[in-house]
Amino acid sequence: MIVKFEKIISYSSEHPSYPAANLLQRNSERCNTWRCAKPGEMLAHVIFQLAESSYITGVEIGNFQSCVVIVTASTTSEPDNWIVIVNHRFMTNDRASNGMFKDQVQIFTKRELNPDTMKIKFDRVKVTCMQSANMRVLFGLSYIVLRSDTAADLGLDMFGRFKLKQPHVIKTPLEMMREKLAKTEEEKKTDYKKLLEQMQKNSVESFSRSQEEKKPMKRPLLEKLEAGKADEVFGKKDKVQPPKDKKNKKETPNREAKNTEDTPKEKVVVRTPFGDIVPSKDTVKNSIKDTTKSPSNSKKRPPSEVESSSDVGYSEKKQKCAECSKELEDQPCKTCQRLSQPATVGNATPKTKHDTPVRCKKPFRELFSGVTFSLSGYVNPKRDEIRRKALNMGAKYIPDPNTTNKKCTYLICAFKNTPKYQQFKKHTKIVSHTFIEECFDKKTRFPWRRYALDQKDRSQPESEEEIDSNQPESAYDMDTDAESDY
Repeated sequence: MIVKFEKIISYSSEHPSYPAANLLQRNSERCNTWRCAKPGEMLAHVIFQLAESSYITGVEIGNFQSCVVIVTASTTSEPDNWIVIVNHRFMTNDRASNGMFKDQVQIFTKRELNPDTMKIKFDRVKVTCMQSANMRVLFGLSYIVLRSDTAADLGLDMFGRFKLKQPHVIKTPLEMMREKLAKTEEEKKTDYKKLLEQMQKNSVESFSRSQEEKKPMKRPLLEKLEAGKADEVFGKKDKVQPPKDKKNKKETPNREAKNTEDTPKEKVVVRTPFGDIVPSKDTVKNSIKDTTKSPSNSKKRPPSEVESSSDVGYSEKKQKCAECSKELEDQPCKTCQRLSQPATVGNATPKTKHDTPVRCKKPFRELFSGVTFSLSGYVNPKRDEIRRKALNMGAKYIPDPNTTNKKCTYLICAFKNTPKYQQFKKHTKIVSHTFIEECFDKKTRFPWRRYALDQKDRSQPESEEEIDSNQPESAYDMDTDAESDY
């Protein structure tokens, strides 16, 4: 079934002798061709409106000196979404440039078209012709015909009283393998709902079985208590003593009375709810009396006598222990666990603990007195900040140092292998900027080897002591000019 064109919506160009309206006619005569307006155009297109929305299952194209012809289509819902139906090259650019044109006719059936596009109903069709090899020739189309299959359109297997014969499709081995794989994957797919149901059933069954298999715990003590055998659990009570004779009963009260007269009355002990004993009034009074007594009777012994007595006791114990003399003075004896008596106890004077060595102290502005420095590898504002801190601590800045006069004692370098670093490597002390900053912040002058750039200098023992400052000074009091020497 041929699809009818209702009208031409638009076109890019047309020759007055060969307009685009010629393509609406069904006959394929040469006079009905459509060509571009001028030679030299590289692309031309025409957009058709179909009489009815229909499936496109076949295309027939009559070419006229075009290299490539593209047929696209769209729907009413998405008019600007063009879907490619046919994209065919009729000739190469070499043939077109040499003028070897052949007006060919190409027919496209269901086998050549994409099966996905045949399931869509289209309302518009756009035909695009391209020819960029020969700029002296007019190109276009002789005709175009679109076909639609009624069986595919209606989705029926019957045509009137006749049943359409289904084509026998020969499947390739790859398609057969894909079908088998798809079937196996469908079989392997697990139904998670069934699995959940089975798991719930299994869990309930396993729980019930475990409850049935559990044996009741044996509790022999509870069983004995329930049976009334408390004596076996807690032990038998002491038997009650038999009553004595009447004579003894008469004698006992007299004896008890005598005992009560002889023995003093027992004091009642009062306790707190937590078990602590509450002191009585008498005990409190006695303690107060003891404290108020004058200390005249208690004579204090002089310290010399106390020391002598302790020495005598120590010597007696040492004489008793024979192994103390064998042990060293610094180690305790194994038997008496005491240190042996030193040789001169009486004349010995208490050793004074030596305190930490006292550091030298200087004013903050004189911490770096006698220090001359130069900078290398720093850029403002960092350079100016380091210089100000060093100057505030009493150092002197040298802009152009020399190795001959040896006036530069410190080189503050940002990194190794700068020109100044190579020049003063074996002549001055080379440190990083942290040396100045930490000395400034902590107000102490640290040994320079801690901040040396070279690892060898840092590993050697320190040759300076730390110097503290007496007066904390305010920073950034001096202004200096920026200089850039590396």
